[in-house]
Amino acid sequence: MGVIARLSHVGFNVPREKFAQECEFWEKVVGLKAMHGQAGRNQFFAADPLRDHEFILFATDNPVTAFGEEEYILNHIAFDVPSFAEIDELAARVEAQGTTVDRQPDGSRRRARFISPAGIRFELNTPPYANPEGYEDRPRRA
Repeated sequence: MGVIARLSHVGFNVPREKFAQECEFWEKVVGLKAMHGQAGRNQFFAADPLRDHEFILFATDNPVTAFGEEEYILNHIAFDVPSFAEIDELAARVEAQGTTVDRQPDGSRRRARFISPAGIRFELNTPPYANPEGYEDRPRRA
């Protein structure tokens, strides 16, 4: 029986009027690399330079439900970030664009949550091993 090895990529519909702003946010603010796309139609991004893409934005003229609206099917997408310092740097860049960042602690991990210009909720996380001394002492869910 075949098994899934890993998530390949995620694609989001974005209102056409916010498409350019959303693309700029992910490339200039968050630092994903714009790989290829069709102008005004879609844009492919990658965090890993060895991959063709992991993240796609599609411009649409149809209504798009933003995070927090009752019909929204997606809760969030999370990216791993290697260190506490890099979480802080990325969060500061997002905040500098006027976006609110929620920096809730999570045991030995560091986390930053925010909503992109098009209304997509994202999370930046350090892996638990970024602070291995505190990992075993973190609260556990029952």
